[in-house]
Amino acid sequence: MGLRMACTRKFVKKVKIKNNLHRMPRFNEKKIPYAKQNELMDEFCDILSRLGTKEKIYNFLKDLLNRKERMMIIRRLLIAKLLEQNKKYKEIKDELGCGGSTIAKVQRWLHFGRGGYKEAIYAPKKE
Repeated sequence: MGLRMACTRKFVKKVKIKNNLHRMPRFNEKKIPYAKQNELMDEFCDILSRLGTKEKIYNFLKDLLNRKERMMIIRRLLIAKLLEQNKKYKEIKDELGCGGSTIAKVQRWLHFGRGGYKEAIYAPKKE
């Protein structure tokens, strides 16, 4: 193998590694039993409710999630809010730069989920 080929392979490998850093972390949820996932979710909710103040929750989420992960969650909430304001898909796409499939998922959860989106959107602000 010539020097040129070796350099090219090394470059491709570096590019692949670099590109993987920009993706959302993934895990195989099938490796964690469903009952355990529910238990962990309950524990996570308990942690959030124990934090109490907006400032403590803010600091916790800033420590827990990177900027991209936080923005993905925030964007979903904004999509739900805009859908509740009867905004069209195109308006939401233009405003938030998201895809139609993301909007459709949020709309499905908004209408057929457990009501969490609506509770979050319409919850009265604490003073």
